[in-house]
Amino acid sequence: MRINKFIARSGYTSRRKADELILSGEVFVNGKMITELGFDVSDFDQVVINGKTLEISKKFYKKLYKPIGFITSNYDPYNKKDLNSLVKMDERFFAAGRLDKDSEGLLIITNDGEFTNEIIHPSKKLEKTYLVKTNKKLTISQEKRFEQGLDLGRGEVTSNSKISLLNSKTNEYMVIIHQGYNRQIRRMFAFFSIKVVNLKRLGIGPIKLDDMIEFEIRDFDNKELEFVRKVRG
Repeated sequence: MRINKFIARSGYTSRRKADELILSGEVFVNGKMITELGFDVSDFDQVVINGKTLEISKKFYKKLYKPIGFITSNYDPYNKKDLNSLVKMDERFFAAGRLDKDSEGLLIITNDGEFTNEIIHPSKKLEKTYLVKTNKKLTISQEKRFEQGLDLGRGEVTSNSKISLLNSKTNEYMVIIHQGYNRQIRRMFAFFSIKVVNLKRLGIGPIKLDDMIEFEIRDFDNKELEFVRKVRG
């Protein structure tokens, strides 16, 4: 197995970051510094980064309904409502993708860094689906601009997205994007001076929130695990 793949599958970091660690001389195999990106390792080799011996542990994939008020970091000294207060596990885990504190809905919980990097990278164009309520409606022309791409500042320009009005009385929209800028959908509506009142993520690719309720955690079913296998190759 290639050394960068081993590092990613250990959950330490992504393949791309693993390559950076290898080139910077921070990876050791059986006590020897490795700087060759194509270096192969076996199950009997000892891989060490910054004094930590890596092991390929059994991967797990779960989906969580994150309520409003919780952050997606495992620990933050300024926020008691973090992932560790939602997910009770002894194993190392993290959220695959962000969902801001004021939003609710689907989070993928895993210990697979390789899988995480694959689904969050914008080049993969994986669709993320959201249910959004606003304080007022977009005009037809604004909807078209919304879909064609917006300059949000800080060098962040949105690519093509999809938006459809579900309920004109409650200003409820279905929005589909495949990027993940910080608070992206809120900023896209704010571009038109419209405030998001509620935002719920319904899906990440084929992984759906379905009928889950707040705080609920479920293991991926067979269909969802097939998606994992396809992504990881």
